[in-house]
Amino acid sequence: MLEFLDREQLAYIIIGAVLLSGFAFAVPFIRRRKREKLRRRGIKKYGH
Repeated sequence: MLEFLDREQLAYIIIGAVLLSGFAFAVPFIRRRKREKLRRRGIKKYGH
């Protein structure tokens, strides 16, 4: 498989995989922070 890929394509694949994995971890963290902010303001249920 690697003999068909250029170095540039391989670099794009690696960068894309890193960005996707980072995004997958960031989304729950951002939602949790938003929920905590709303809870501190007195809104108990968010997203239910």
